[in-house]
Amino acid sequence: MEELKNLNKICTSRKRGIYKQWIYKKEDFMKVCDYMQKINYSIQDLNNLKNDLTTFHPKNVIYSIVLVDWIVEAFYKIYNSINNQIIEKFVYSDEELFIKATKYFRAIRSFIVAHPLSTTRHDSFGFDGNYICVDIRNNNGILKFKGERFYYLLDYNGLETKYNEKCDFYLFCYSDKDDNMRFFRIIGCNFDDIYKTARIYIDKLYSLDKFLSKQKKIIYSKENKDG
Repeated sequence: MEELKNLNKICTSRKRGIYKQWIYKKEDFMKVCDYMQKINYSIQDLNNLKNDLTTFHPKNVIYSIVLVDWIVEAFYKIYNSINNQIIEKFVYSDEELFIKATKYFRAIRSFIVAHPLSTTRHDSFGFDGNYICVDIRNNNGILKFKGERFYYLLDYNGLETKYNEKCDFYLFCYSDKDDNMRFFRIIGCNFDDIYKTARIYIDKLYSLDKFLSKQKKIIYSKENKDG
């Protein structure tokens, strides 16, 4: 995986885009600066973690999801702090991919970190309360179990029945509805899909910064007077 792009180019362009103070309420600007710092630190940690992913450990799965979640949450904090008249005019060119990445990440975060025993709100990804996640493992003997219907792959397209021995890690699961927890299921996942979510959010943040850099205060001041 390539390293994630940091926010240095945004941070060094103070007052040109995201750092324009007039686009926020006075009390929100310093918070936005903190959110940007939070994203940048999370990017640094993800890039450092990337070098450790060659050696499997369940904690790396949890940590990578938490770091990306911090980026996602900070992004929305920034986005929702911007003046409504301005942000409603912003259009992201890859919005369809952004939505898909968001749905994927919310599903995997819920199933692994937030609600592993009771994930119910991600029907499009197969998580409607049917499965519970009891462990995270590597491919050290776990795929010797036979029976294709017990293997799945989780990616941006959702949860599909598929045997894949090249995944980075595997979720050890049981089904409540299918067989009352009698047989385990194996769900293959990849770090690249998790990191890709971070890339997409970072890209949208850069796109937002470029959009904001072109906005003029005088235009919105005139609109308010005319309104």
